[in-house]
Amino acid sequence: MTRHTPGDRPDSSDDGFLASFVEGSSDPVVSLDGDGTVVYANPAVESVLGYAASDLLGRRIASLVPEATAEKRARSLRARLGDPERLVGEGNVTIPLASADGDVHTFSVRFHDHESEGRRVYTGSFRERTEGDRGRELRTFRNLIEQAGHAIYVTDTDGTIEYVNPAFTEHTGYEAEEAIGETPAILNSGEMPEEYFASLWETIRAGEVWEEEIVDRHKDGESYHAHQTIAPVLDDAGTVSRFVAIQTDITERKAAVGRLKQYRDIVEQLDEPILLQNRDGEFELLNEAVSEFAGVPREELYGDDEFAFMDPETAATIDERREEVLETGEIAEYEVSPTFERSEREATFSTRRYPYYDADGELSGTFAICRDVTDIKARERELERFERAIDGATDLIAAVDREGQFLFANRQYRTYHGIEEADVRGLTLDDVVDDEQYPDVKRHVDRALRGHSIEYRTTRTHPDRGTRTFDVRYYPLEASDEEDGVAGVVGVLRDVTDSENRATQLRVVDRVLQHNLRNAMTVIRGRAEQIADGNVEGFDAPEGGSAAPADPADAASYIVSRADELLTTSEKAHHITEVLSDPPNTEPVDVGRTVDQLVEATAEGFPEASISASTPAAGEAVASATGWIDRAIEELLHNAIVHHDRDRPSVEVAVETTAETVTIEVTDDGPGLNGMNRDVLETGRAVDALYHGSGLGLWLVYWVLQQSGGSATVADVEPRGTVVTVTLPRRDGRTLDPSRDDRAFEG
Repeated sequence: MTRHTPGDRPDSSDDGFLASFVEGSSDPVVSLDGDGTVVYANPAVESVLGYAASDLLGRRIASLVPEATAEKRARSLRARLGDPERLVGEGNVTIPLASADGDVHTFSVRFHDHESEGRRVYTGSFRERTEGDRGRELRTFRNLIEQAGHAIYVTDTDGTIEYVNPAFTEHTGYEAEEAIGETPAILNSGEMPEEYFASLWETIRAGEVWEEEIVDRHKDGESYHAHQTIAPVLDDAGTVSRFVAIQTDITERKAAVGRLKQYRDIVEQLDEPILLQNRDGEFELLNEAVSEFAGVPREELYGDDEFAFMDPETAATIDERREEVLETGEIAEYEVSPTFERSEREATFSTRRYPYYDADGELSGTFAICRDVTDIKARERELERFERAIDGATDLIAAVDREGQFLFANRQYRTYHGIEEADVRGLTLDDVVDDEQYPDVKRHVDRALRGHSIEYRTTRTHPDRGTRTFDVRYYPLEASDEEDGVAGVVGVLRDVTDSENRATQLRVVDRVLQHNLRNAMTVIRGRAEQIADGNVEGFDAPEGGSAAPADPADAASYIVSRADELLTTSEKAHHITEVLSDPPNTEPVDVGRTVDQLVEATAEGFPEASISASTPAAGEAVASATGWIDRAIEELLHNAIVHHDRDRPSVEVAVETTAETVTIEVTDDGPGLNGMNRDVLETGRAVDALYHGSGLGLWLVYWVLQQSGGSATVADVEPRGTVVTVTLPRRDGRTLDPSRDDRAFEG
């Protein structure tokens, strides 16, 4: 074989057979240097392309790419052939080359690099593609397209659809026979502008690939988002012969991206920290709120943990709760109050920490949502102080909403009404007000709901504490800032019974001092002066009394008896003061046993009287009363005997019970009680008519019964005498059900 000059052919010094094979090959064999310049061409180049081998030496192989090849493809081919090192290892590369007479030949070339005379060259065997090759390639290509999961369709250069793959039918709903012969306009949703399609056609007709997103529609009219690639298909001459389009349905992805953007926007707008940490506690995702509290740029926090920006004690607590979530896989809820040194902020967070799983279902970390409850906690503390103040108030305080539903009631209110539960929100105004009181209460509440402040005084009978007097005030409860108008009514009930009783006591004692004491002292003084002067004659009898004795000794004795009456009056006044000074607390009292003891003691003190008692067995007549009840019963017994007009008074005492009450009847055969004393016992309204010291003991009875939740009635007995009936609430058998009708909103 004839040797060529250096660079004319591959190095064949060691293998003449190989050189002979290349020289004799029917396929063109060309070697290129690193710039794509021909450094060797075998004889077949001339027989196939019409160029003598010597004509190609020193010429760039890229210059043979036909001018008719689409511009973009031609630029790509020329660039690759200008750097043949890029072609090594790519397998077979399709390259169109123009022959000397202008015909275009399409070759399949595989390049190899090797050393030739001390330099690196790139040699390729140009095997011209035959119709058979193209047929086999076409069948392979068609098989790939048929199996593809993407929608693929092919059009001619006018856009008429020539072929669709099965995925196209599944994707769009159009069968092949429905689509072939039509244009892609059948997919037009009307949502893409005309400029979009104008740019598309300009690109693909220039031989370039179009790749954009599009909104098309299915056969049923439903729109879908697709990522669409349209590429020109070139013939052997490099001319655009048709277009192939590939669509990937991205509707769900677009929706997911849209949702993700919404979520991200929402998270970023939140003022509450949200963060994601891996198993080591390192931040992988966090919103701007974390950065603001920490006082550290968000970028600096990635890969760090809480210890980087908050006090170590709180950071350690958070780390423990994070480990707890990782160990259990359960949600953890907790509160922390970290201090941020960099931002100099303090806050309290109510945190929910969740386990976070990756796409493979593996627990890969935790994410936390931290709600800033600093202001809420401050308000709760303030509210707690108000609640303690309200609960500690001596007034009864409660509130209802516009529908009469209780919003709250303080301890005094609940205790007074026998409500055991601290939460009264399950009760309504209608539940606690009886039918008789409800219209009046509802009227006042409705006025308060219209914005009026209401004040009035009322009396209510309590099952344990008797008749109580209240100053009642209703205030409109203003709605929150977000609402207008009145949200409800606050009721403040001040028990003024004791102060009223003390005022009455002062008036009673004042009357006693003004009349009884002054009258008695005047008589005593006058009588004493006459005794001192030795003149006891002509001394008038005191008002309402018998004639004064004429003997000095008898006169002195008379003075002593009047002084004793004054001492008795003083003692009763003192007892009344004690009764009104004591808290009106009740306790269980065995009335039957108490009456038996008092009757026995009274019989010993008044041997001239006949006293009998009828009482039930011990423990059967237990009443609710104050500790002064025995003094009141004793006063009734003594009053029946002391104010009797016969030498041998007769008094009978009977104790009886019902399911709700214990009654005590004191019956005598005396002259009876006058109207004033009856009013004292039954109503306590005889203050202005008081002129007699004996009525002071009955006042004591009245106030003891009032504080015990009891009452008294007076009736005449035929042929003569009086029966005083005392009624007390029974301690056992009395229900404290919250729905009792005798409990009212305002007492």
